[in-house]
Parts: sequence; C-alpha cells; structure tokens
Amino acid sequence: GKIFGVCFHALPQSLVPEYGYIPSFLVDTCEYLEGHAHTEGLFRKSGSLVRLKALKSKLDQGENCLSAALPCDVAGLLKLFFRELPEPILPPHLQEGLFKAQQLGNEKKTATVLLSCLMADRTIDTLRYFFNFLRTVSLRSNENRMDSSNLAVIFAPNLLHCNENEKMSAGTEKK
Repeated sequence: GKIFGVCFHALPQSLVPEYGYIPSFLVDTCEYLEGHAHTEGLFRKSGSLVRLKALKSKLDQGENCLSAALPCDVAGLLKLFFRELPEPILPPHLQEGLFKAQQLGNEKKTATVLLSCLMADRTIDTLRYFFNFLRTVSLRSNENRMDSSNLAVIFAPNLLHCNENEKMSAGTEKK
C-alpha cells in the first residue's frame, strides 16, 4: 500500500515497546537514521530529488530499499512523509494553543500535557516516538551539527504544514 499522502492511521503499523503502534515506515526510517545520527548536516543537506522520487515509488510498491539508500535521502523521505500527510500530525485546531503553552513559565509542561489529551492516542504515541528520535539525533549534535533548535526549524514546517512558499514569519519560527 501507499505510504505517502495517506492518513497515518491507515498505514501499516509496528508495535514498539513503550510507545504502542507506530507507522512501520516511521520506525524503519528512524531506526536507519539512528545508525547514521553522526552524519553532519543530517536533515539540513538535501538529498537528490531524482533518488528521492525513485525511493518513494519503490517504498509505495512495498519494496524494502532503505538499507541501500543514502542518509540524506532517507532524511528527505522522512520530511516528505510528514509534509504529505493529508492532515498535519499536530492538529491545526491545537497549534495556536500549543504555541501559547510554550510561552508559559512553570505551567508550560502542564498546559502542553493537557492539550495533548485532546489528540488521538495514535497521534500522541507517534509524536512521542518521533520526538524521542529527534532527541537522540540532537544528543549527537557535536558531530551532526543538528541541535534541537536546528531540528525545530527544519521540522516545524513539515509537522505544522506551513506553506513553504510563504517562509515562516520570524515570530512563528521562534515559537
């Protein structure tokens, strides 16, 4: 079945201990990229568009082709996966609330947890899994130059579905 442009609840899932059911594609790409977490500029350096399209169509046909791919191409696929979800993984009606929660002092964590209660369990499981993966990447930032703020700038447009043509305003980017 197709992987890209499909609601992630409809995707094949893998049971990941301590996380629950996570889209298999996400588990495969994150596990592959964890093995390449030392790669400098991971997620920032873009892979080849031609290779990306070829990889995408092989994956959509059910071919297991990640292990032979280059880290920058797999990183590009991961961004594309989130960008092509029919609905952003962070629900649009909660995005403003989540932004505001980040502005709070001591209540930031509580407010974020309460807002996350309004999301589907599958969404929460997937976000926990993915953010933990990003944390793993950021812990190698002395090698890959991808600290949490670099990762945030790269992934925000993909997770929130900001239009790439309208660059995020400085205010939104900061949030």
